[in-house]
Amino acid sequence: METVFTLRQTAGYAIDVSHDGWALRIDLTTRQGGTNTGPGPTDLVPIALAACEMMLALLTAKKHGHPLEGVEAKVTKQYAINPTRLGDMRVEVKNVLSQLPPELHERVRAAIEACPVLQTLKHPPAVHSEVQ
Repeated sequence: METVFTLRQTAGYAIDVSHDGWALRIDLTTRQGGTNTGPGPTDLVPIALAACEMMLALLTAKKHGHPLEGVEAKVTKQYAINPTRLGDMRVEVKNVLSQLPPELHERVRAAIEACPVLQTLKHPPAVHSEVQ
């Protein structure tokens, strides 16, 4: 199934993304010439990774009768060069296992490992870009 997102420049480097009734702003930091009104493009990948892992932990716990509260994540990114790209990313999902019985720990870990964002990073898709 194909999903289409619409992106429009609003001012300077700020870009508004919309889809199915929601909106998101992407921007650059003021140091990069933007207005710092949203995450930058290279922030979205680590944010998506951490959010996906958190969601799967929450969904798995609830599915097994243990809704979680106070779950947090910390994600860090580093750049690589030649070519310039995202390099090392580290995600820490916190306040999960301490709320669950030990027999669910491996199920949550397996669910996180199945995260589509994580799997996309491990098995990159074909990418086609066109400029008009």
